[in-house]
Amino acid sequence: MRHEHVSLTANTCAMPVFDQGKANGFDPLVLNTERLVDLPKINLGDYVEAFRNGQYSGMVVGQKGTSGGLQQLTLLLRNGKTTTIRSDNVAFCLKGFADSQQESQTLAEPINWRDVDADGLLQNIPPAYSRAVQHYQRTLSMTKGISHQGLTQIYQQFATKDAQTEASLDELASVAFKSDKPTVLQRHATFLHLVSDNVHFIPARDVRGSDSWTIRSEIECERLTRIIESIRRRDASYTGFLSRMKSLVVFYQTHADPVLGTFSQTALELAPSVTNTLTKSDKEYVNFIVDWIRSPKVVVDSPYEVFVPNMLKALKCYDQLFYDRWLAIRFLREIGMFKPWDNVGLLEDAKIAEEFVWSKESQESDRKMEAYTAAFLSGQHTESDDGFASIRHDFGDLAVYTIDDPSAKEIDDGVSIEHIPGDDSAWLHVHIADPTTYIDPANELAQLMQQKAQTLYLPERHFPMLSEELSSKKFSLGSTAHKNKSGSQYALTFSTRIDTKGNLVDCKVRPSLVKNVVKVFYDDLDAILKPVATVSYDPLVDLSKSFSHPSNDAFALKDSRNQESKSTVPESAKKDLFDIFQMAQRHSMYRVTNGAINFTRPSPVIEILPEPLDLPQNHFTAPSYASHLPAVRVTLDKSAFSPARKMVAETMIMGGRVASQFAHAHNIPLPFRAQVWNPAASSTQCRLREELLASRDPISGMIGTQEMTKYVSLLPPTIVTTQSKMPHVVMGINDGYTRATSPLRRYMDMVVHWQLKSHLMGQALPFSKDNLQALASRIMNREKQLSLLQQRGIQFWVISLLDRMRVDGFTDRMEWNCIVNVPSRVALTELGGTMDVASGTLLELGVRGRIEKLDRNLEVGEVVKVRISSLEPISGRINLELI
Repeated sequence: MRHEHVSLTANTCAMPVFDQGKANGFDPLVLNTERLVDLPKINLGDYVEAFRNGQYSGMVVGQKGTSGGLQQLTLLLRNGKTTTIRSDNVAFCLKGFADSQQESQTLAEPINWRDVDADGLLQNIPPAYSRAVQHYQRTLSMTKGISHQGLTQIYQQFATKDAQTEASLDELASVAFKSDKPTVLQRHATFLHLVSDNVHFIPARDVRGSDSWTIRSEIECERLTRIIESIRRRDASYTGFLSRMKSLVVFYQTHADPVLGTFSQTALELAPSVTNTLTKSDKEYVNFIVDWIRSPKVVVDSPYEVFVPNMLKALKCYDQLFYDRWLAIRFLREIGMFKPWDNVGLLEDAKIAEEFVWSKESQESDRKMEAYTAAFLSGQHTESDDGFASIRHDFGDLAVYTIDDPSAKEIDDGVSIEHIPGDDSAWLHVHIADPTTYIDPANELAQLMQQKAQTLYLPERHFPMLSEELSSKKFSLGSTAHKNKSGSQYALTFSTRIDTKGNLVDCKVRPSLVKNVVKVFYDDLDAILKPVATVSYDPLVDLSKSFSHPSNDAFALKDSRNQESKSTVPESAKKDLFDIFQMAQRHSMYRVTNGAINFTRPSPVIEILPEPLDLPQNHFTAPSYASHLPAVRVTLDKSAFSPARKMVAETMIMGGRVASQFAHAHNIPLPFRAQVWNPAASSTQCRLREELLASRDPISGMIGTQEMTKYVSLLPPTIVTTQSKMPHVVMGINDGYTRATSPLRRYMDMVVHWQLKSHLMGQALPFSKDNLQALASRIMNREKQLSLLQQRGIQFWVISLLDRMRVDGFTDRMEWNCIVNVPSRVALTELGGTMDVASGTLLELGVRGRIEKLDRNLEVGEVVKVRISSLEPISGRINLELI
């Protein structure tokens, strides 16, 4: 699998102009994704509903920022007392409550909102404010009571028999109060009704910002109600369930390895005596507990928060202070629902991955994808169906080098160099797989890909955006994929020439035919490039270390297969590849001159055997215990120190620049990617920015890990825009960039291809500027969600490996080097106390941890020795202590 290419720059490119038809306004499919909402700041004088071991309602009279972008809030309650909560406990906020006309009549005394102490607490709070809270709550209660009938009709209006639906608070309040524009009071009353009915209504994770609610199906509500009533009555099915589950838990605790969770073969032979006694109703109760694990953490309690802890207590198997989700996961492991190695945290994020796994939607998507794969591979598409045949450029026998890992199957790019007789310059051609020849943007297959947005890479397995068989046998470049009668393959080629300073001096975009494809492995190309390449290693990062369990021997066969005895670089290809490397180097220098900032940070690479590995079940069917664990190895990513990988990445950046320059020259809207320095930066931030740029290596643009920790917060976010010629400052590109080189793995790269090829054919563009911007924003949010899911998966497996190695006392003995990312701060403990903590990255593993119980201040960039004090694989936390 290739690491995602980094991005880079360009000049105006000449190309014959076709009449550009009017964009036909193809409407992008609305993605079914959880929203990514920036929650608004809560201010003094706002009224909030907060939930933390109960419900708290009142006006904010104190606020100050805390770690993680949260706020510590002080609420004035109706009885005149105050209480302190965090902003992530707030599910509803009525902005400007104190200044609203209704309440200002109650408040005769003016208040100075700037009169706050060091903790942000308002000084001299007039008694009238308590009366204002009381008055508002009475009015709210009266409104809710009068509208009881309308509120109870909400569920019938929105529910369906067998599927969840979604609605906004405004939509729900409109039905309850029969008003197109419900008032603030009516919205608040509706919110309180929804909160009180947690069987029928589920708030979104970000409900305070999105106002979004999910309405459970009628079937699901009936099931929940039946189980809850059974638990309340303690009927025979429920008490029998407790008895049979206790037997399973006792069996596990008696026979399983206390750290690894595995069983001896003898113990497994005894298992049927306790596993074969389960009833259908037992499975329903277990799945009720599973549903708690699967439901995202939200501010408001669900029925599970009330009843699952009581079920776990009733087992009388656990002597715990907290009967929480983590104990529920332990219980599910002990009854054989989850394997010892399962990343159960993925289930909480199942909504994010529902297009890939664990849903009816993913099953239907897989079925349709299989049907399309069979149709394409049966030869139903012929050469006569190529709508771009008239403008395809045939590269004939020009060598096309596809450079990748030996295991790669989705080969979506290759590079060529074409020397011009009598000219010192040469053309660099970046050839990209061309699935858009076969797939129209309005096709059902395109919609399936849009829903996924990109390939999902998890340590256990990857879920391709396109079927792997379809990608490798039909669309991919290389020996495994489809060829036409002349032995050629379709591509979309981005071509450019560059001058001695790395400037793009010409460029072309053409559908093409490629024939002479030469497969080269990264490591083989590294062997011939390293003698002429300059590779800068970070003294803080030791790339030679690896950690594995049960031992590295499990990977010996895999390692031997990857060590080919014969190089894949033909002698005849060496000059071409050296020349391509030199062009890439010149272009890299151009970007560095224009401010490119290159930095690496230790990043873990997870290997698991056997591969692929099944993901955890999301539905209980029968107990299953394991006798051994999959092998796991963690190393640090070396790709940033590979000349071959950097060369390929640079050529892909050049391809993206060519696409961007061509689009600008012909007024073609594309999803351009940009990074712009903050124009409102303070003088301090501007000074730090200058320090950052001055500290770069003048040749490579590299900054060391320790230096970069001081500046990383300055880097602007990447945005997607339809405005061309926007800078991408971190890449050193001043005149526009887009991504176009991974259409087999990224949907937006296919969008770029559709737009460019439609223009080349003189056809209407499939995406207008407006719907392209809307689509790009949604897809970018989706990509962020999937990226976070992938990162959490990596963190889980690193922590799991460390957890396994506790058996040998490894974590107790090992000293780690840790670089501080977040300086010392005060954090809350689970019991409501406080402690001094900092955050840092373990340099040997590339994962974050929290340094606890500090006895001195730690500053950003400081490297300290730490020891692991505790591990929490499910929550993804490593707790560290200074040595």
